[in-house]
Amino acid sequence: MQKLFIIGSLFILFSYAGCLGEKNEAIKSPINLSHALSLVDSMVVEDEMIAYIWIYSDAPDYVPTEASQEGITCVDDVGRFLEIIEHEILVYQKSDLLPLARKLTKFLLYMGLEDGLWNNFIYADGTRNTNHKNSQADFGWWAIRGLRGLVAAYKIFENSDFDSQLVQKITKQIETANNHIQDALSNYPSTNLNYLGMKPTWLIKDAPDMNSELLISLTKLHNTGKFDYFDVIEKIAKGLIDYQYRNSGHDLDGMFFCWNNTWHNWGNNQAFALLEVYKVTGDSTCLTSVKVWADSFVPFLNKVGFPNNITVAFNGNYTTEEYPQIAYGFNSIYHGMKTLANITGEKKYELAAENIFAWFTGQNKAGFSMYDNENGRCYDGIDGENSINMNSGAESTIECLSAIQMQGEL
Repeated sequence: MQKLFIIGSLFILFSYAGCLGEKNEAIKSPINLSHALSLVDSMVVEDEMIAYIWIYSDAPDYVPTEASQEGITCVDDVGRFLEIIEHEILVYQKSDLLPLARKLTKFLLYMGLEDGLWNNFIYADGTRNTNHKNSQADFGWWAIRGLRGLVAAYKIFENSDFDSQLVQKITKQIETANNHIQDALSNYPSTNLNYLGMKPTWLIKDAPDMNSELLISLTKLHNTGKFDYFDVIEKIAKGLIDYQYRNSGHDLDGMFFCWNNTWHNWGNNQAFALLEVYKVTGDSTCLTSVKVWADSFVPFLNKVGFPNNITVAFNGNYTTEEYPQIAYGFNSIYHGMKTLANITGEKKYELAAENIFAWFTGQNKAGFSMYDNENGRCYDGIDGENSINMNSGAESTIECLSAIQMQGEL
């Protein structure tokens, strides 16, 4: 397997002069990409050079590690990593990352199928893993993560004449999702009664957490002015709000259910997604919903030490599971609170956001800095009061870098 070396040609860089501007490296990025880039590799599949990021990297040597049942990389991580690269290119003018962005995009295009379904993992020989339960062709988590990555790629290359054919392929693959989205929305506005009340039937796989990830992509596409997802965005947002737990005075008032009767401290992006919807539609119910989350539920999370998950019974009783704590969870909460602070300008939300972010810098139950700025590693989690998972895989690294980008400085 050939290690990927990122070398941008002068021709390619000149083609981006108008898009990126001439002040290359004018603003210093707050993140250290060293560890993430050490996990990047490449291979040739179907006559195309693709790039990817290894899933696992274990202490103490942090050499990329293959998972025997999964493979070497996944859409889930590559999609997220492309968003990091997008931010570095478009905000910090890191034009040297353009060749990597192209190859990561080609990986996603390889994993997305013509019918809009996606596989998630690939093996070291470049074949898709079609058997693992988290890699069978589906329109679910990995498909939506793939879409998020392709939306990032679209944003990077949309104004590049040099990449016009690539943009066409990106657009075509993005649009394969439309039928799957409309299939779910055909149930709107029907609801079903479960033991937590009347719940929407028009969300994909009845999974609010998954649909929040989708909303992040659709709002971003809609904001380009070249896609019209207004109606879809409104309906999915209503579904997320209808899955919010509302019980004034209850500990969990304002909590967004992630799956069935459970909230989990990973991928809970409903608050962030609804605020992105608010920016598009101006619908105050989205903002109000997030404010209840921020004013009631997040203080509860802080009070009990940010548990890993919460399960609610029909009578309002609940149980919590304390560990593990992972970057994916804290970045999700941080994105919601930081965006709310930016929209409202209220100091209390800014302080709450930075209290969440402080988990990365050592204000956590283990009293340990989860991010090492010297090498760009973010450790995989806190398993107990004095127990740190010192591995540093793609997910934890990417999620931490995303939080730092959101903050703008470390």
